[in-house]
Amino acid sequence: MTDVLGYQGTNVVITGAASGMGQAAAQLLVDLGAKVYALDIAEISVPVAKAIKVDMKDGTSIDAALAELPQEIYALFNCAGVPAPPFAAADCVLINFVGLRYLTESLLPRITQGGAIASIASTAGMGWKPNLARVQEFLALDCSYATAHQWLETNAEAVPDGYGFSKQCIIVYTMSKARELAQRNIRINCIAPSPTESNFMAQLTGKGQIPKEAVALFLPSNGRYATGADMGNVLILLNSRLAGFVSGHNLPVDSGYCAEVYMGQRDDLLGMTDKRDPGELLHEGTLK
Repeated sequence: MTDVLGYQGTNVVITGAASGMGQAAAQLLVDLGAKVYALDIAEISVPVAKAIKVDMKDGTSIDAALAELPQEIYALFNCAGVPAPPFAAADCVLINFVGLRYLTESLLPRITQGGAIASIASTAGMGWKPNLARVQEFLALDCSYATAHQWLETNAEAVPDGYGFSKQCIIVYTMSKARELAQRNIRINCIAPSPTESNFMAQLTGKGQIPKEAVALFLPSNGRYATGADMGNVLILLNSRLAGFVSGHNLPVDSGYCAEVYMGQRDDLLGMTDKRDPGELLHEGTLK
């Protein structure tokens, strides 16, 4: 078997393909023989089948991109994302999650049986359990940008960390969607990367936004920033036929950082080890 991952000749869609993890994944997909449709607001250098400029904060821009995508798709890779700061909290959520969900829901009718979806969350979203009720309140909204923006404005004080909240939303959305998609033989997963050397990280730590010393608190014990390829490779694996019975998972790709937290070997700075289960949190009722 030469095409062990199963991408040869398939149509795949990937966002955020201009740099970092998305660029690394896009290049590997091309190398594996996939027909790659790449979406990004920036210039795409990977020799994909079609590069489409898209603003993930703008639903009309996504609609225009949808018209250029094939009617049959094997895999979707949601890699687009921005940090906050420097992006405003609301814009960060709109780009990182609202655009991701809008594109995913729009493409679902085109994804073939046996197909898959993989998204990039973050270790910054690993504290989703104690915030589950608020995340699910947001996910219960319709997919429109206007509704999402209004909710974010109304709840600005409750959602001060747009980046962390957007990644919590990706994780909960992924797990919540798995049951429905399993009935159509479609898989959905996400990864939670540790800090990764990329243009994203340069934006996050540039111009005095967030000190590198603060980011270093979330590095694994090997002290190394990941590379885009470290993350892109795992995304390719999750959407491949080798992972054909894996769905509904948020996979930390962090060289053991989350394991260290769960085992009490380092401080839980993200609220990952909340002792209450999701059922208990929901039973508390609507958040005020």
